[in-house]
Amino acid sequence: MGGMVKDLEARALAGDPEAQALLHFLRLLRSRDYGGARDYAEGFSGDLKERLLSGLAQLEEAPEGLKDPLFAAEREVLLGVRAVREGRREEAEARFRRALELDPGHHRALTNLGNLHQERGELEAALELYQQALRLAPEEPLVHENLAALYKRKGDLDRMVAHLKRANRLKLRPPPPLDPATGRPQRRLRVPLWVWVFLLAAFLYFFVLQRP
Repeated sequence: MGGMVKDLEARALAGDPEAQALLHFLRLLRSRDYGGARDYAEGFSGDLKERLLSGLAQLEEAPEGLKDPLFAAEREVLLGVRAVREGRREEAEARFRRALELDPGHHRALTNLGNLHQERGELEAALELYQQALRLAPEEPLVHENLAALYKRKGDLDRMVAHLKRANRLKLRPPPPLDPATGRPQRRLRVPLWVWVFLLAAFLYFFVLQRP
C-alpha cells in the first residue's frame, strides 16, 4: 500500500532534495491546489518538470486517461467525486479506497469516504474517517467543515460551531512562506525566553537605572 509514496518518504528522510520536493508537490495535489502545484512544478527542470506539468494538465482535462503513478491517487479521488455526482456511489467508494491504498496520506480521499458514510447515516464510521483526515491535515478548512456538518447531525452544536470557526479562520489566514530547500512551510523564528529576560534587563539598566 502506498509503495511509491513510502519510497519518496524514505528517500526524503535520507536527505534526497528531489524526493522532499515531490512530497510537497503531492501535498499540493491532496489539497487540490493545482495552481500552487503548477507554480511549484516550474521550479523543477528537464523531463521531471514536463512530467509534472503534463500530469496536472491531464488531471484537469481528462483524468481517466492519466497513467502516471505520481498522480494515481489524485486521479482516483477526482473520478470518485465524478461518480458521486453521477449517482454511482459504489464506484465512488471503491475509488476513494483505492486512492488511500495508493496514498494513505490523502486526506481528501478520507473526507470523501466519510461523506458517503455520513449520507448513509453511519455517523461513527464517518467521524472516524474525518478524525483521520484531521490528524493528517489539521490546517485544511474542508476537514473542519465536514466535521461541523457531522456534529450538526449528531446534535453537538458546540463542536459544530468550533469547527466552523476554525474553518473560517483557516480560510482567512495567508499561507506561510515555503522553505525553498524542502518545499515545506517555514517555521516562524521563536526567540528563547532567556533572550527576552536579557533584553529586558539591558533595557532597565541602560534606560531606567542609569538616569541621573
